[in-house]
Amino acid sequence: MRNHELDQIFKLQAISIKVFMKVSVVEDPIEKNTTDTILNSLPIKAIVSDLVASQITYKLPGITTEEAKEIIVQKKHRSLIELSEKIEIDGKTYMGWETNSRLQIRSEQNYIRCYIYIKKDG
Repeated sequence: MRNHELDQIFKLQAISIKVFMKVSVVEDPIEKNTTDTILNSLPIKAIVSDLVASQITYKLPGITTEEAKEIIVQKKHRSLIELSEKIEIDGKTYMGWETNSRLQIRSEQNYIRCYIYIKKDG
């Protein structure tokens, strides 16, 4: 797919998602107590698509989840994705890079493709 075609698809299909980051403050360096604060969300545009069970097994090996998504965002947002604590799409919260460093990121021209998922309890 050429860069121009991907740009057109992005303009037509991109929706707004929320990226949350956190700040950790060390309260006691001897006991290593920290307080984490989730910052306000930063909205970015992304193409979002669902992953079916067979895709989850292949694209997210070793991860147990019932719901996962593939997001495509502009490459300029890579550092934001890598610093994310959580990502919210349509009111559902997905694990971010800081929570699980196994989040996969692939570059494609001026965009990056990421696979995110909801942590399964138990």
